[in-house]
Amino acid sequence: MRSTMLVVLGGLIFAATCALSATPARTKGAKQTPPPPAQLRAPTEKEIEAARKAGKVMVALDTEKGKITLELDGKAAPIAVANFLNLVKAGFYNGMPFHRVEPGFVMQAGDPSLVGRPPVGYTIQDEKSAIKHTRGVIAMARQYRGGRMVPNSASTQFYICLGDAPHLDQLGFTAFGKVAKGIEVIDKIRIGNKIRTAALVQPPRAQH
Repeated sequence: MRSTMLVVLGGLIFAATCALSATPARTKGAKQTPPPPAQLRAPTEKEIEAARKAGKVMVALDTEKGKITLELDGKAAPIAVANFLNLVKAGFYNGMPFHRVEPGFVMQAGDPSLVGRPPVGYTIQDEKSAIKHTRGVIAMARQYRGGRMVPNSASTQFYICLGDAPHLDQLGFTAFGKVAKGIEVIDKIRIGNKIRTAALVQPPRAQH
């Protein structure tokens, strides 16, 4: 099923197709990333509460243009953070291309069809996050269908703001973290560039 994310910029509406048919990730002869080993599902209440209690969690995206370290905020958006962490742990984003790049606006990734996988089969609830859409903020993309944006339709696709986008604060997208390191890398990303790996950054152990 083809889905789109609706955003408004400079008075114009961009309905960007999430399941692109023409993309470097799907060109003839290109290697496809195998499906992750774990069965993907929506986060449980226990996982959501754990994300809330954990607060700030770091995730490293090793991209073809460099490393981006994300600081996720489980207090601001525990459902989105629990979901993203589940996907990271399952290896879902490994080999995933950025299929949309709007310079000065957003870059987007997380479409399973671009690496030969079926949809994950679940969505998550929208959250009223206190995080504002400023440069470097990460948020969940939603579907746009039948001329309207679909509430509670986020699942695996996310975007990172390449510039401030205050209008997105009013459109119901859930922001759940920000780029903590590697902000210069986001400006180098182009359509088709891949996330080599996504992994949790383990905090250093206390010295005894």
